[in-house]
Amino acid sequence: MKEEDFIRNKCGTGNPFKVPEGYFEQFTAQLMSQLPEKDARPAPAIPLRRTRYWRMARYAAAAAICSMAFLGTYYLRIAHSAHESHTAYQATDATSEKVYMDDMLDFAMVSNHEIALYLTDAY
Repeated sequence: MKEEDFIRNKCGTGNPFKVPEGYFEQFTAQLMSQLPEKDARPAPAIPLRRTRYWRMARYAAAAAICSMAFLGTYYLRIAHSAHESHTAYQATDATSEKVYMDDMLDFAMVSNHEIALYLTDAY
């Protein structure tokens, strides 16, 4: 606070910048006279339809690429799982049913003890 008071006492609170009388009234005319002359012909305008078309074409191409990637991944997963299931159960019917049942019980996390309880009605 003391420094601000010292500066105000030393320099004062008035505006030190002065502008000649009528400067801003003549400013725009003076500036326009200093600018170079502009061509009379307007710049060629790009039709709005053309820009809209290319923007939509880009969006359509991006959507097509994304959908192809998604469907391709989905198809490969289905084909891979079908190939695995076909090769895993090529044994005889009794063996394949046993393997299938064992896989099902492992997936359901059913233990041998729980199976015995279900079969004996002790549950």
